[in-house]
Parts: sequence; structure tokens; C-alpha cells
Amino acid sequence: MDKADLLLKGGTFFDGKKEDDTIDFIAIRGNRILATGKAEDTDQYIDENTKVLEYTKDNLIMPGIHDNHIHLIQAGMLVKFLDLSKEPSEEAAAQTVANFAKENPDQEWIIGFGWSKFMFGKHPRKETLDALVPDQSVYLLDDECHSAWVNTKALLAAGIDNDTPDPPFGKIERNENGEATGFLYETALSIVGAVALQFTDEEVKELVDLYTDKAHSLGITSVTDMTPYLGLDLAFEEAYFKMAADGNLRLRINAALDLFADIDEVLKKRARAEKECGGFYRIPFLKQFVDGVLESHTGLMIEDYEGYEGDRGEPLLDLEKMREAVREAHDNGISVRLHACGDGAVREALDAYEAAIKTLGKKDDVHHQIEHIEVCSDEDLPRFGELGVIASIQPEHIVSGMNSFSENTYPELLGKRRERQTWRLRGLLDTGAVLAAGSDCPVVFGNPFVGIQSGIERVHTDGTPEGGWNPEEKIEVEELLTAYTSAAAYGEGMEEESGMLKEGMLADVIVLDRNLLAIPSSQIQDTKVLLTVLDGAIVYTS
Repeated sequence: MDKADLLLKGGTFFDGKKEDDTIDFIAIRGNRILATGKAEDTDQYIDENTKVLEYTKDNLIMPGIHDNHIHLIQAGMLVKFLDLSKEPSEEAAAQTVANFAKENPDQEWIIGFGWSKFMFGKHPRKETLDALVPDQSVYLLDDECHSAWVNTKALLAAGIDNDTPDPPFGKIERNENGEATGFLYETALSIVGAVALQFTDEEVKELVDLYTDKAHSLGITSVTDMTPYLGLDLAFEEAYFKMAADGNLRLRINAALDLFADIDEVLKKRARAEKECGGFYRIPFLKQFVDGVLESHTGLMIEDYEGYEGDRGEPLLDLEKMREAVREAHDNGISVRLHACGDGAVREALDAYEAAIKTLGKKDDVHHQIEHIEVCSDEDLPRFGELGVIASIQPEHIVSGMNSFSENTYPELLGKRRERQTWRLRGLLDTGAVLAAGSDCPVVFGNPFVGIQSGIERVHTDGTPEGGWNPEEKIEVEELLTAYTSAAAYGEGMEEESGMLKEGMLADVIVLDRNLLAIPSSQIQDTKVLLTVLDGAIVYTS
């Protein structure tokens, strides 16, 4: 009988769908799970070369976490550069930027994330940055990553002047003299981003490595990288191919390329990744933005925003072009991921998928998804299960960017009826949808345990609202753990390889310092990872 290289025993085991009391140990050989079983069978998998790690029932042993939605390069930038999510004012944020710039005088571009125009109470202006950082270009993405705040040097570097037209589906905010204020909406942020986010292969490797180290410490072994970004292409495929060839990929990366890319080129890249990257870089998806975000009224709604007659938001792409691209992707066996926050965008995405399925038939290996689904109408809720469209959820978004429910703008934007239709996790599950969970890092820090607690409790950091926001939409810890493991693997088309503690599966396994299935939900966000195993190798211990 084959012996294990690594054997973990004694913990509580979550197998990817449920607590499994038939498992007392997991044996790993090479990069695969050799066996699981009861305690009395343990010794037959052990010899003098087996590393044995023993835990208690207070430790949870489970498949590695799949973050089903991140922006990998930006997530690496969040580690390297500035997190401005706690800054209370425009002036305080600018001072933090200035301090960082002073400490990094050779950094041509100063990049940051997470500032909030709602916390600032206004749109920030270039002059505030110019006064403190005149000689380095500054590019700061907001807490939704759908707006940017820049200084004059950044505007000049991107060639933005009084005659620069607004791009399709975006806006350069201007003052009464027609001069750019330093605030950029939606696709307009890509004008500066195209200059700010140019990276060499070595710089890409640095950013991926920075995020990978963070991911391992959080038990994340697989991610979906959403590379199209409001007019920017942040795919960097050649850098990933080089990292894979050099053995430098330490995270399973599932890339979502641009939905509007040439399909033949996508298929070539996909085949190359399958051939060369050993499962560490895959291209299972294409992705685009149907709309923006509700807070800026760029989320596409079925009805007007509350109190704003005639304002339902607008799509961020040509809807007919999107429908044709979805059909082409479906025809070629490629899953599509569509960003849709507003209920109007959700409906457009579902309609596009339904049209492709009706025309071409369902395909077992195509798992289309809709991202975010912040608002979903009663009529559209059951369509996810009926069509087999995966609901790609980010539970931390329910409470992110706000310390208290009193700061939540959605009740005012939506009115009481539609407010009840926000982040409908329970409703989606109960109508047959598959939920696959992620973070949207760097929009949030990307701690899956904060996401799990948010999905269970639906309360802000101060405990409001009492009982949770729309408490009927709460889901349970096992359902969330499933969403972060086997369901996300299903979304990747990796359900036969990953996401479960089963013989023959890839050995991506983590051990937690507490049993999430047995503790109060209020303690979940403080979870620490004790061990991360990726492809059979220990990549993190605490």
C-alpha cells in the first residue's frame, strides 16, 4: 500500500459540502489526496518518511479556500501601496499619501485604494493632492474601484486636458472652466490607469508574490482573477506563462479575460495554459461589466433610483454586442462572468445567458456566472437555478465601507421594497442557485473569514442593525464554507479535481485554529490559519 508523504489527523473535517464525521485523517501523497478514513486505519498510510501532524476537534480541517472574485494585480498593489479605507477625510487621505510618497521618493506612481467620497462628503479634488505631492503621479481608486482621484501630474502623464473627450461609459469631472478636477468616473479612470498600471514581467511577479503570501496566510489556494477592468486589460498572460515555466506560481490562478477579445486568440491562450502551466494558470472565463455601482448611480436598475425621476443608471457596454459575445463564448465552450450590481443589469445578464442556452443548448462544461448581484428582483431570482447560472457573491460587500448601518446609502437609494431585495443569499439558495463566494479584493481586504461572518450576521462593525440587515437573507456557516470551496471549484470547472476532501483530489488543504462549525458566529472573523497545503506541499504555517 502507498504511504503518505503528509498525514493530518485528529481535527474536525469539513469535506467541501458538510462536516464529515467519517473522516479522522487525511493522507497526502505527491500532490493528491491519497486517502481519508477512520482513526483505526491511520497507521497503514504511515512509514518513517511520513510527516504526521496531529490536531484536536477544536481545529477545522477543510479544502483550501477559493476566492472566486479578485483583481489579482490590484490585490498585490494593495499589499505594496496604500489602503485608504480608514481615512476620515480628503485631507487626511492626502496626508497619508504624502507620507508614503516621502518614504518612497523613487516611486514614480503612488497608488492607493479604498477612499470613500461618502465619508469625505464630497468628490475629492486634485488641488488637495497637488499641495502635498506635486512631483509624483498619484492614482487613488475609491472603495468601489469605480472612481479614481488623481493629481495634476497624473492628469498630465495621461494627456488629459480641457479638450480630452469623455470616454464611452465614463466621465472626466470638470469645473466651471472645463478643467479636469482630478475625479474620474467609471471608464474614465482607465485613461490614467493605462499609464499608471504598466508593469514589467518582474513587477507583475512582485505583485503576484505579495498577494500570494497574504493568500496563503488566509488559507486561500485558488483565485479567479478578473482581468478586464473598465477599459483596461490587466491580464499579463506572458508574465504568468513565464512564472509557470520558472516554477514561480504558488497559487492556482483562474483568469477571466476580456469578453470582447478575439475568441480564437482566447482559445489559443487557453490551450497554451493547459499545456504549459500545470494547473496553476488556467483561462476558464471571459468577463465584462454590464453596469457600475449603485452608490454612484451607475448601477443599472429596472426602476428609477428612489427620488431621482428618470435616473435608472446606464449600461457600461453595448448590450447587443454583449449578447453576441456571450453567444459566441457559449458556442465555444467558455464560461462567462458578467458584473451586474443593479437589478436591471442582473436581468440583462440573465437574458443574455438564456438566449445563448436556448439557441445553442446547455453545455455541461460551461458554468456562466453573474458577479455581485447586489439587487435582484423577485421575478429574476428563480432564473438562476432554472438556467444553471452561478451566483458569484462577495458577502463582505454587505457591510463593507461602513462602520454603521446609519451610513448605509442603499435604503435611501432603493426605497423599502427594493431594499429588501439586496444581497439575496438565502433567496438565491432556496430557489436552486449555486453560490460561489469571493471577496473582490482590493475593494475589500480579502479575508474570507470576515466574509463568512458577514454572510451569517449581516451586521456592521458596531452591531447594527440589530438582528442583521434583511435577516431573512442570512445563510449558515456550512453553506458559506461550501460557497468558498466545492461550489467555487464547480464554477471553475474543477469540481472533479478540487474543492473536496476526497481520494484523488488535488491536495489543497488548510487547518484552522478553531472549528467554525461549533463556535459563535461573532468569533469567525478572528480565525487564524495554522497550516496551508497547496499541491501537496506545506506553503504556510503559523
